[in-house]
Amino acid sequence: MKFFTFLLFIVLLSSQPLLGQRKTKLNTNGQGAIFVQFGYNRSAYTKADVNVQSNAYKYTLFNTALSDNEEDTKLGAYFTSSSPQFSAKLGYFIKHKWAITASFDRYNTFFKDKQEVELEGVFSPNSNSIYSGSVSESILLNRNDFNISQQRGMNIISLGVQRNDMLGRTKKAEFAMHVLYGLKAGIILTNAEYTYDQNTTKDLTSLSGFALTADLGVRMDFFQYIYLQLGVNGGLINQSQLMLSTNSSTTAKQVVGFISPNISLGFAIFASTKNNCGTCPQW
Repeated sequence: MKFFTFLLFIVLLSSQPLLGQRKTKLNTNGQGAIFVQFGYNRSAYTKADVNVQSNAYKYTLFNTALSDNEEDTKLGAYFTSSSPQFSAKLGYFIKHKWAITASFDRYNTFFKDKQEVELEGVFSPNSNSIYSGSVSESILLNRNDFNISQQRGMNIISLGVQRNDMLGRTKKAEFAMHVLYGLKAGIILTNAEYTYDQNTTKDLTSLSGFALTADLGVRMDFFQYIYLQLGVNGGLINQSQLMLSTNSSTTAKQVVGFISPNISLGFAIFASTKNNCGTCPQW
């Protein structure tokens, strides 16, 4: 909560000059409006088939369950995760209701510990203390034996389009409500840790793949310049080149679906005089 208190202070401080500059009622989804927001999110993932390949071994962990935090804290305990995830978005309305956006979304992934998965692979002699040769069996996954942790960020940097439909507002525009929906696509910049056979390699940075995301949310404007947004986004994460060694000899592949509830604080700036009539109804 300290994070959101700080954000609210920054937003209020940033909005003070703007509140004195504009006395007309402008449309926060009108042409020329700019918005900036910062938020907190959690995420849940579909099961993944994780394929790992190196010079000495290759294996696949089938139907691997992932969590956004190491302790597997459920989404119901929204603010108690030890691995916080956050997001930021900048948008510009190129026409009434339609904005282009640039986003940064940080997600985390961990293998859930003590889960049953199917292991199939080939291990060269002396490349693993447990397995050798061809292996195909059900195992109880121990994160000291196999784990890919993206605790320091599976960071999605994306561009998108967003539509805001204003549901209504008060007569003097002290309050307005929007429903919004959008699409975005971007690259994934990852910082990973890889554990294999009791050994962990950290700080493995790579451009690991791409993501496609759909957004849905409700935005509540206060005095035109400040807003609170509640939303959910989800989509597809395709990591086809996840580096797991410093010399790029070990890589991983996984494709997962995800859903992410989020809450954001933001502010609006009216950069253009072409903003639509503020005294007219806008739907």
